[in-house]
Amino acid sequence: MSNKIYKIAEDIFFSAAIFRLSKGDKDIKLSNKEAELLEMLCDEAGRVIARNTLQDALWPNQDNMETNLNRQILSLRRKLESFGLLDAIDTIPRVGYMFCAPTELAGEESGELVDVTADPVEVTASLPQARRQYSRRKYDRYFNSKRIMLFMLLAISIVTAVVFIYNYSHSNTLRAINISHVSLYMTSDTESTFNIKIDTLMPLTQRIPRYGDEHVSILIGTEAISYFTIDNKNRTLSENVFLLRANHPVAEELQCVMATIALQGKSVTHNYYNNPNTTVRYHTSCQAPDNWVEITRKSKIIVTTNKEIVVATVIATDHLGQTLFDLDSVGNIERDQNDISVEVKNTIVNFIDQKSLINNSMVATLVAALTPPKQKSVFIQLPGGIYLSSYMGGVISWPGRNNLNVVQQNNH
Repeated sequence: MSNKIYKIAEDIFFSAAIFRLSKGDKDIKLSNKEAELLEMLCDEAGRVIARNTLQDALWPNQDNMETNLNRQILSLRRKLESFGLLDAIDTIPRVGYMFCAPTELAGEESGELVDVTADPVEVTASLPQARRQYSRRKYDRYFNSKRIMLFMLLAISIVTAVVFIYNYSHSNTLRAINISHVSLYMTSDTESTFNIKIDTLMPLTQRIPRYGDEHVSILIGTEAISYFTIDNKNRTLSENVFLLRANHPVAEELQCVMATIALQGKSVTHNYYNNPNTTVRYHTSCQAPDNWVEITRKSKIIVTTNKEIVVATVIATDHLGQTLFDLDSVGNIERDQNDISVEVKNTIVNFIDQKSLINNSMVATLVAALTPPKQKSVFIQLPGGIYLSSYMGGVISWPGRNNLNVVQQNNH
């Protein structure tokens, strides 16, 4: 053993010759092996000492000393911790150990022993000029386990906030313009697709004439413009979908639909308000030509103990009343307040007119939209008892009088 005196972490003194750790009025006696081990660690403070090096120095010419070294490291750590010095000895897995505490050589004992139990300031003054051996590196100070944990929690919080802001800014939100008897709707996805803002369409919306007690709702989707009128006085409604034409501006298509609404000819649907089924007429363009496709949906909601199941039959006919296709579907209903999502579990095509499927592109479009795999449609309730459906990139939908009654019963 040497006569060196080490100052550890500013106020702890280690006297190697007398195997003593001191801090103020408190001192602890070290064993011979503990003192030898601590002296080696202090001499190489800030550098990793291999386990083999420590074992050979402390137990020369002996085998299987790994358990002894582990025991001495543990005991020395506990004694250092009793002085409030935590994490002074860092374990480098499968390599060795490193002494991380700030360490200085405070001097050497010569002649009479220095009283290390005295005031540390007096001891330091009475010793020779201190020579700096090691000071804690910056990464030792800032990258301890607690700081790393706090940093990780902060990083997770920041990432979560960024994801939330990104999803919110990129979510498909609904835009609306309400002018007396007219409501115009457009989603943010549609605005992005056509590079147009709903506000620019307000002048067109203001031109729609008013007919008695009739209220008009128009939705511009990515594939079609749909409109829904309801006249509470006459208890009638009309629901139509106009497929968008390629290379035609949205404003032009909307103006064309408005002209069709004003005509209210025989080409557009005109149903009784209390009709239990939903009938929608689809047109190849906003001019409502005579070759429309009319889809009637008859649905029933079955309420079980833990779920709601919708069973629906869809029958499509042409303007002559000839059946184009007929299909059945079964799905589960999920509700979020007044909004509804329907996940179709199974769709059975009972009949398709092959000639119409080949010759009429609108028939093919409708069949493909109604029979995709793993279809999940979302219905967002709008004022007036109608719903915005995710069907075909956004279509206004009327659930039918029977379905509305079921919805109201389940919401009570």
